[in-house]
Amino acid sequence: MKIAIIGFGNIGKYLAKWIIDESCFELKYVVVRKEIDKEAIDFKNQPTQFITEITSDIIEDVDIIIECANKDVVSQLLKFKEIDRTGMKLIVISTGGLYQNKAVLNTFKKCEVIIPVGAIAGLDAIKAVNDEITSITLKTTKHPKGLDGAPFFDNSIIDLSSIKSPQTIWEGDVSEAVNLFPKNINVAASIYFASKCDNLTIKIVADPNATSNMHEITCEGGFGKIYTRTENKPSPNNPKTSFLAVKSVVSILRNMNSTIKIN
Repeated sequence: MKIAIIGFGNIGKYLAKWIIDESCFELKYVVVRKEIDKEAIDFKNQPTQFITEITSDIIEDVDIIIECANKDVVSQLLKFKEIDRTGMKLIVISTGGLYQNKAVLNTFKKCEVIIPVGAIAGLDAIKAVNDEITSITLKTTKHPKGLDGAPFFDNSIIDLSSIKSPQTIWEGDVSEAVNLFPKNINVAASIYFASKCDNLTIKIVADPNATSNMHEITCEGGFGKIYTRTENKPSPNNPKTSFLAVKSVVSILRNMNSTIKIN
């Protein structure tokens, strides 16, 4: 199966190394914004092409596209009519971009859009009971360094460097969260797609003593109550990304060739 990776940061490089070592996959394209150090990875003579622009020709030439860039790239991808074809699998990490394009997604007939579990546990259970959910809350706790640079702080008086103890810095709904914390809160969009619940409350907590990225989900309804707490070690070289998010994409790829599938 031929793969195109969009984005070659921490996540893209990890996935590229894994794909190259798997004989059932061919890394055909890597889409990057600028020149990079290609020598950082041993491509083992694979004819991988590095390009700077997504085109319809590339989309038509692969079986799997893995987006690991940002939500704006997701919006760009979904504009290509060629992506909605039989056999195409689109794996999206920046699920906030999918949330912002729900209307476009509803028009898709053939493309299989796959959302990794990302940095959280429990999406399978939430999806199973989504017709019974009455309320659902996500509480995300990160070290201030993992929140730094979010658009929220452009108009906030909160000084992350002055926080000395756990502090809830923001609370709102998923539509606000994906705009204000686009690199931190893709999990909120993923929960929305699993739950189909508009009554989704997001809380962002900055904790200077945090050594992991923690996501706590509380989901209630006629089925009872689901509570999950996932503590992720930050991905190497990028405190804004949880390592589990990277591994969840690998799990999807493994599952494609497995005779025993856990969904």
